[in-house]
Amino acid sequence: MGGDWVEIIKIGLVGIVGILFAAPMKSYKAEYSVLIGIAVCLVLLGYGIQYFTGIMSGIDQLRAYLKNNQSYLTVLLKAVGATYACEFCAGICRDAGYSGMAGQVEMIGKLYILLTGMPILAALLESIQSIAI
Repeated sequence: MGGDWVEIIKIGLVGIVGILFAAPMKSYKAEYSVLIGIAVCLVLLGYGIQYFTGIMSGIDQLRAYLKNNQSYLTVLLKAVGATYACEFCAGICRDAGYSGMAGQVEMIGKLYILLTGMPILAALLESIQSIAI
C-alpha cells in the first residue's frame, strides 16, 4: 500500500513529460504533437493494465457474492470497459483538436452504458412491483 503513491507519481510524471515534449511540437509540427500524445496515452494505458490482476481478484470476490445471477457482473464489466474505452478515445480526439468528435464518442459511450443497464433496471422495477403488490 505504501508504494502505490509512488506509482501514481510516476504516472503523473509520464503525463507531464509527455506534455513538455508535445506542447513545443504543436507550433512546429502539429502531427508530431498528436503522435507524442498518443504514445504517452499508450504508455499510461500500459501502467493501467498493471492493475488488472487486482481488478480480477475483486471480480472473483463479486462472483462469489453473485452466485445465482452473473448477469449483473457482466453488465458492470461492460459498463466499466465502455467507459474506459470511450474516455481514452475521446481524450485522444480532444488532444488532436477534434473536441466535437470527442463529444460524440462520449455521448455514444453513455448511450451504450444506458442500453447495457436496461435489463438491471427492468429487474429492479420488477422486484419493486412484486414487493408492492
